[in-house]
Amino acid sequence: MMQTGDLIMVRNSEDRQGRTKVTAVTNRLIWMEAPSEADTLKTFILSEDESIHVYFFKEKGRLYGFESEIVERQNDPLRGQRYAIRRPTDQQIERVQRRQFVRVPLLLDVALHPHKTKFEPFTTVSLDLSAGGILILANHLPIELKDEVELTFLLPAEHGGTHTLDVLGELVRVDRREERYELAFQFTQIHDRSRELVLRHCYQAQMKNSRSGTNSFT
Repeated sequence: MMQTGDLIMVRNSEDRQGRTKVTAVTNRLIWMEAPSEADTLKTFILSEDESIHVYFFKEKGRLYGFESEIVERQNDPLRGQRYAIRRPTDQQIERVQRRQFVRVPLLLDVALHPHKTKFEPFTTVSLDLSAGGILILANHLPIELKDEVELTFLLPAEHGGTHTLDVLGELVRVDRREERYELAFQFTQIHDRSRELVLRHCYQAQMKNSRSGTNSFT
């Protein structure tokens, strides 16, 4: 269960998504700071009785979520705006499976460096991305299944510029494509903020594709 100091993500009824921190946990309530958008870091206001979705990471990066509502709002002179939500029961908390992570086609520059297995670092491009992993294209196959590598890629920011993300990934699938290989990596170590940025980017891309009539999952 969540503890004081944990970072969480919230999504409100207007589909705004941001990160915040748990400031206190009681038997009935969870108190949190005002959420800030992952990309711009600007805070946004939540209303009392507003329904929200809450997501948090536990146990080696596993993502959990539950629905709740704002039951109290306070403007603390020292802590600033903070909110109380109903504390969920264990039965109300659901694990978000990796297959539920939004996966979108995305062409990004990616650099691969050795972690434990030795090979010559190389750069390539991604084919798709989710908060759980990345699919890349490679001209050769210098590693084996279950090998971990360091991956660095640049994620476009919402208002221009880029975010540099450094993660660890395990090779979980190899598909031969004529003279090339498609390598699927599952993230084994990724900073919470980095995963939030990826989740937000993929979610926005999915919404954009849905409006244009394309399918992010094919």
